[in-house]
Amino acid sequence: MKKVIYTALLMTGLSVGSFAKTVNDEGKEAKNNAPAKVKYSSELADAENVVWSSSARFKKATFVKDGVQMTAFYNRVNEYVATTQLIEVTQLPATAIKSLIKHYPGYQMGEIIKYTGNNEAYFVNLRNEKENFLVKITDDANIGYFKDLK
Repeated sequence: MKKVIYTALLMTGLSVGSFAKTVNDEGKEAKNNAPAKVKYSSELADAENVVWSSSARFKKATFVKDGVQMTAFYNRVNEYVATTQLIEVTQLPATAIKSLIKHYPGYQMGEIIKYTGNNEAYFVNLRNEKENFLVKITDDANIGYFKDLK
């Protein structure tokens, strides 16, 4: 179940640059209005350019806070689940960078997503001429394969 949630969050996070139209619960296009009963979390305090969208599993608010584009996810009962944002390699913990270099020599890093929910994790796109996949780095710098990408 965790993999399904992480995959849904990750794929949505990877597309953070593309905005979907906002859809209300009746399936009609809405005008960037927040869902009526969302229990606002501190993630949306002082947020700008908030755009809401909805899927079968999550309600998503894409916004800018302190100059950083982020996405907050809420479950179907409007409770906060997690926040994602694209980060630079320099924002990864030093132990994670060392571990990536040691375990994946010759791979190039692509997008890096910081996931903040009950736990903090990073999803790093690694690729070479033959492979393209994601690894998950936990808050204690453990690295594990997450998913192949096409």
